[in-house]
Amino acid sequence: MQNEALQRAKGVRDFGPAEKIARDKLISTLRSVFELYGYNPIETPVIERYELFASKYGIGQESDAMRETFKLQDQGMRELVLRTEFTVPFARFVGMNPQLKMPFKRYQIGRVFRDGPIKLGRYREFYQCDVDVVGVSNPAVDAELVKLINTAFDKLGLEIVIKINNRNVLNAILSTCGVPEESQTSAIISIDKLDKIGEAGVKAELLDKQINSEMADEILKTLALTGSNEQKVASLKTLLGENEGLSNLEKTITLADVVNLEFVPNLARGLAYYTGNVFEVFLKDTSELSSSICAGGRFDNMIGGFIGTDEKYPAVGVSFGMDTIFDALQIKNKGLLAKQSVAEIYVLPVSKENFTPAFQLVEKLRRQGICADIDYLERKVGKNMEYANSYGMPWVIVLGDDEVKQEKYTLKNMTSGEQVTCTFEEICQKVK
Repeated sequence: MQNEALQRAKGVRDFGPAEKIARDKLISTLRSVFELYGYNPIETPVIERYELFASKYGIGQESDAMRETFKLQDQGMRELVLRTEFTVPFARFVGMNPQLKMPFKRYQIGRVFRDGPIKLGRYREFYQCDVDVVGVSNPAVDAELVKLINTAFDKLGLEIVIKINNRNVLNAILSTCGVPEESQTSAIISIDKLDKIGEAGVKAELLDKQINSEMADEILKTLALTGSNEQKVASLKTLLGENEGLSNLEKTITLADVVNLEFVPNLARGLAYYTGNVFEVFLKDTSELSSSICAGGRFDNMIGGFIGTDEKYPAVGVSFGMDTIFDALQIKNKGLLAKQSVAEIYVLPVSKENFTPAFQLVEKLRRQGICADIDYLERKVGKNMEYANSYGMPWVIVLGDDEVKQEKYTLKNMTSGEQVTCTFEEICQKVK
């Protein structure tokens, strides 16, 4: 039986070299897309004040995410939390840095924590990769985020569906159905669970929130609109009349001009801070992984609320769930974890006498920017070949007396099995 001291906490994971190499490649791909669209990196603390997150301008005291927050106290008895996401800390960052020029576009990649249920794609410690822009109310920037999402998943080779709604549209539907304004945030939290608990479950929650049966039925009927994006928008124009949220939603859909963007009137995103367009991204094939892999929306009131000013700070962003995306990539690509070493070349001295020139050769390769390693254990060539192969190293150099004298080296391609004799310059050319 394993020593209890060696067991991990529930809902967290270790990552060996193969997983870490693949995960770092995923992060690198996302980072390159974020920077392609002009977003700049920032970093905020893992620990934040409890009241920042619990605030009505944060994720909200009633939200499921707040109930799943890891809470702690420092030695001064101040209430703290491990961050559950990056949007609230980003709002604090902007509020504390009034010198920022607008618009301000940022991305952040790092760990977040939620004490929630565990399943494939959902963990208690996980990575998020966020992009946000503050200072732009034009829905064109929302459309840019749709383009960015599609670019990222195209590079990752994953087919997706992007679902979009607008919280102002949802609020207008609730008002039309007779739900008082003070009850709407609570109702939206229930509506957000429609895909998880179904119409009967949502109706039961709405009834518990003092929304009568007739109102609940009317809400669910309105949210069940079908047809193309244009047809759904037209139906809601008839029901709601002039509505800013519906207008912004329509402009976003038109500017994005992509076939995989779907208007879903019941999409709520349960967090209290959303004010306009909201997004959720799913794999096109959800048979093996049904969780959303990217989500976000507009939070125009959060930053001004934290600062305590009437000045508007329009903001919008999306968060890529790196762990869920990684699970999706593993399902799609069974060979994702084949590479277990960053070394591109493994150098094998044939004898003790060859070790010093082999050691010098490795350093020479490294100075050329080639990741290289060497056998320190004086193993036979066959054993070293097995070792290099087990770690997925693509190239091996066998260094014997002849190679040292002639300064020509036997280079083996571990994938094809081909062996060639090369000069140092030819090796660098082949590997690069």
